[in-house]
Amino acid sequence: MSHLFRRVSRNLPSFPTRSLCSRRSNFTTATTPYLLLGSDVVGDSPCGGKLVNFNLYDPKTQQQVKIENKTLPKELNESKWIGSSRGWLASMNKNDSTVRLSNLSKKKTISLPPLTRDKFEHLVNVSISSDCEVVVAVKFYGSRVNLCRLGDSEWTCVDVPCPSFHSSAVIYSERDERFYLNNCNPDYTGPTDFTPRSNPGLLTPVISGYKRFPFSNFLDEMPELEKETCLSRYKIQQQLVQSSSGQSFIVCWFVERFDDKGEAAPWGDTSYNNNKEGLCKKTHKIMVFRQDEELGVGPYTDDIGDLCIFLGDNESFCLSAKDYPGLNPNSVYFGGHGSGFGICDLATRTISYLSDSPSPPGRMFWIPPSSA
Repeated sequence: MSHLFRRVSRNLPSFPTRSLCSRRSNFTTATTPYLLLGSDVVGDSPCGGKLVNFNLYDPKTQQQVKIENKTLPKELNESKWIGSSRGWLASMNKNDSTVRLSNLSKKKTISLPPLTRDKFEHLVNVSISSDCEVVVAVKFYGSRVNLCRLGDSEWTCVDVPCPSFHSSAVIYSERDERFYLNNCNPDYTGPTDFTPRSNPGLLTPVISGYKRFPFSNFLDEMPELEKETCLSRYKIQQQLVQSSSGQSFIVCWFVERFDDKGEAAPWGDTSYNNNKEGLCKKTHKIMVFRQDEELGVGPYTDDIGDLCIFLGDNESFCLSAKDYPGLNPNSVYFGGHGSGFGICDLATRTISYLSDSPSPPGRMFWIPPSSA
């Protein structure tokens, strides 16, 4: 499990930067989303597990929350977090590759069969379907998606041979009742059905693709840069997110990196491969597009009403600010590997980091309210 922290340096004026003044709390996710910053083992539990303090960030109060002396079962002693979806944290055992789902607020752990390990585990992504028939999807970097329904004795491997899907995350759509991948090829005409044909009744959700927006959409919004240098300077992550009312958005997250002199270090420049520790990452901008249900490509928008989008190293989700007083409407809250955590105001296109305290070096997971 990841430990803290790494320094964030950028502050913008639209949202005041605060130090992470820690407070203790009885853990409940019913009333607020949390950003999981890390955990510290503080002792052993009588059942053979570990006593852990969880460090979380509450975006409503802009304070760090410390949840003390939570018991993790002994099954998780040799495990690491690999993803998060719908309030569940997914972990994989380092010895036998067993996957387990843990719900911190419900104090519940579910065991799933062992999963074939992958050398690109740092890019693993987890998505969980609706509660009526829970299906877990685990996507590594590369050409396979692994599906498992609760109670199955093994995982179903879905082959995704097209290379333009290899770096995609996987996300479940309640509206469409299927899992989605995004295609990195702007010429993609999809959707593409990846459901296993050998036993199509094995799993209810369908793996298919949604179209990635053409890079020209991004370039038109970035007049400050020459087009030929734009794509190499930014790493663009694209994620699908849906509101409870069924609205769909595709969120594009632009991350840039700098060397120790403050000069831009293009992602395609291999000369930095041996000095990755000396590079600093930060979020440059976040763009939101409304998804057109028929065409797949929708317009750029700077107005999503009172909605807030939560974008992290796990499955994204969407909340209404009016349901959670203290959240800033028409905003994207982000927290990513090495790039700090902050908020993007879509109307003004400004980005502010939410703390001047160090941020985690590892993956960051937003945990939605259990009532959402």
